Amino acid sequence: MHAVFRPPVNWRHRRFRYKLVVWRCLNCGAVHHYATSICRRCRSNRIDEDKLPDRARLITYTVVKNPPIAFEKQAPYIVGLVEFEDGTKLVAGITDCDPEELKPGTELERVVRKIAEDGESGLIVYGYKFRPAITRGR
Repeated sequence: MHAVFRPPVNWRHRRFRYKLVVWRCLNCGAVHHYATSICRRCRSNRIDEDKLPDRARLITYTVVKNPPIAFEKQAPYIVGLVEFEDGTKLVAGITDCDPEELKPGTELERVVRKIAEDGESGLIVYGYKFRPAITRGR
């Protein structure tokens, strides 16, 4: 059985997947990856749209050698915990490097890459990943 990536779901999450647009609670600071009118953490309705920066620092990472269903063809791949300047943390794929090149504190930049492919429909899902920064910081 393979995961099914339905176009409507992917379309709804496109702003987060492509531009890292989030919805931040103005009461507690919680970050939501989709449009919401109520904060899941504190139940406040004071939510505002925000865009996470394109650059982050690597906190830690792992190499996935035994992936979940539908990601077998991508293994091995790197997944890391990244932190933005404002303290927001995000789990993300790390690409365009060997694991040996990475260490905590490595400066990363956001890129758009293939995330998955639905075997039955052939739908290719793209989204954000991070790579070691090759452009100068802004």
